[in-house]
Amino acid sequence: MSSHDLLEISSLSVAYQGRPVLDGIDLTIAPGETVGLVGESGAGKSTLAWAVLGLARPSAGRIVFDGQDITRAGRRGRRLLSSSLQMVFQDPYSSLNPARRIGDALAEPLLHRRDLSRADRTRLVEESLRRVGLPGDAAQRFPAHFSGGQRQRIAIARALVGSPRLVICDEPVTALDLSVQAQIINLLAELQSELGLSYLLTAHDLAVVRHLAHRVVVLHRGRVVESGPTDVVWTRPAHPYTRALLAAAPVTDPVAARAAAAAREAVFSTTVGSAPPESAGGCAYAHRCAFAEARCRVERPVPTPTPDGTVVACLRQDELPAR
Repeated sequence: MSSHDLLEISSLSVAYQGRPVLDGIDLTIAPGETVGLVGESGAGKSTLAWAVLGLARPSAGRIVFDGQDITRAGRRGRRLLSSSLQMVFQDPYSSLNPARRIGDALAEPLLHRRDLSRADRTRLVEESLRRVGLPGDAAQRFPAHFSGGQRQRIAIARALVGSPRLVICDEPVTALDLSVQAQIINLLAELQSELGLSYLLTAHDLAVVRHLAHRVVVLHRGRVVESGPTDVVWTRPAHPYTRALLAAAPVTDPVAARAAAAAREAVFSTTVGSAPPESAGGCAYAHRCAFAEARCRVERPVPTPTPDGTVVACLRQDELPAR
């Protein structure tokens, strides 16, 4: 782990009922950095976020936060971590208790702080609300009095009230209207610049990740297939799955749409190959990849650095046509 890394995840695996969901994940986040997780539904993005928060139990590997191994931290350890490690959930409606005043919900992460009086907690709650663009007296109201965008601002304020160092944003704008999405994205960027926050961001909308993330990690069936600087991965994707994922993004221009369709056809196999591996052997994408060979179905690719500064897990990366 670099002395500059705030979070280091190494060889992390998570299994549900014996089925691997995460399989040997390596990931780091530096102070003030945003790392975006992309991949299809079921790729393991949310499970990785939950593992960092202690909501999913790792079966192997290690999670180190600010130099402390938190892989199997207990309830007391997690409570002490709550000021430094927070989360913004996807749904602004279900993430707030409708029967609790906003101020009570925001004050909850501060309750274990014995150095704070009730007046101190009230002050911090009001400051946090103002920081996300809401009046301090919003603390006296209930969630039903706010729109979806305002509720997500409240959720962000709740994450910030304890002055965290890392905020996990799990699909933070998916449930919002497009115009509100842009406001929340800009707010997250402004807060990072102002407070020096680190973000672990998961999103289905690739445009959100490209706008916010400094680096991107591409997950497929619980494995990292490609990672690196966001602009490089977007403009020169090396792994066939990354190419397919980017080609599948919605395109409104007809000419660009035809080019994207051709790109999808070039990287997806027209026939279904062997089933995806459920063990350590083989490439997880081999059954869908147009470039797969027999060895791809039995030999697991090792993540390998490229001249572009990315890391790619593909046995044939040096043989594939340039994108």
